[in-house]
Amino acid sequence: MKLESGQILSGTLRLVRKIADGGMSCVWIAEHLVLGTEVAVKFMSSALGAVPSARARFLREARMMANIDSPHVVRVLDCRLTEADEPYLVMELLHGENLEQRVRRHGVLSVFEVVEIVAQTCEALAATHDASIVHRDLKPENMFLVAGPTTYVKLLDFGVAKPMRQTDWLEVDRLPAGTPQYMSPEQMFEPEATDARSDLFSLAAVAYFALTRHMPFEAESLEGLYFEGPNRTFVQPSQLRPDLPPSFDSWFEKALAHNPDDRFGSARQMTDALYDGVRAVHAHVAETTRAAEDEPPHSSRHPTLSELQIPLRRIRGSRAGAVAALALAAAVSAFVWRVTWPETNASTHDHDETEAGTNLQLLDAGH
Repeated sequence: MKLESGQILSGTLRLVRKIADGGMSCVWIAEHLVLGTEVAVKFMSSALGAVPSARARFLREARMMANIDSPHVVRVLDCRLTEADEPYLVMELLHGENLEQRVRRHGVLSVFEVVEIVAQTCEALAATHDASIVHRDLKPENMFLVAGPTTYVKLLDFGVAKPMRQTDWLEVDRLPAGTPQYMSPEQMFEPEATDARSDLFSLAAVAYFALTRHMPFEAESLEGLYFEGPNRTFVQPSQLRPDLPPSFDSWFEKALAHNPDDRFGSARQMTDALYDGVRAVHAHVAETTRAAEDEPPHSSRHPTLSELQIPLRRIRGSRAGAVAALALAAAVSAFVWRVTWPETNASTHDHDETEAGTNLQLLDAGH
């Protein structure tokens, strides 16, 4: 079916303009004529309309997303058929940018922002896994940052997601799926063994990218990753960014372990471990500050970075306190980073006029 601006669907939706196009689907903005609001509409590629497995996967995507109970997963509002009997999804329209665009425009992100992004994505994954679904394509383009005063993540695109129960699988669920740079080893070598821990591996790879603007495992294809196999290693993120706490290195070592049994067992466990690392940084800073306060009052030495972080010791306890502590630590560290390594920092920024002007994004239409 040919899609055009102004076209009416089901008597209630008027297509406005296309905002994303890929080999397997495209996304349009549409006006809801009854409610007077704008929504996003995702159409399956017409070339795939005659392929039974593609149609079944597209319809299953709608059911999966509708059954995930999380504010951090994009909402499906409806699923209908065009006059040509082609399925389409009606979803909430999001304003903002995806994580890939954010890193491209701003360079490496602060520790505080990455912690928030990971924590919120873990909430989305916990709900996804509770619904017995594996996303299988965690990547920056599928993590949307909604425009607003605070960081707010929406997980997108369940086009290659699969049920955990083998009895609900389609034949394509037995094949490798995902984006090579973020795929877990089992997604490539044992796709039938892919489970919740595979999504957590991919999320850790995304976090590594957001913090360093490097991939933990560099490869442009499945073949490249295949030849590296279980012997592949990654550079500790603290070696790429001296302002990162060493506790993050151990977190990445576990999250990116080759063997799924050596990784975090759940999204909630992954979040808890991340906040434990934040609290460790807070405790270290507090201890260093107390020692600094015992210095003679007329010491002539220069203040250390820890002494500049004195307010941290007043922030106690819980998850919110840990995040606040890390925010202040990251701010001071970021300042030192910019002053001490100006050329390195400058190299992490792109000046893409087109992307910088984009404030509306919806789904990765590649699936």
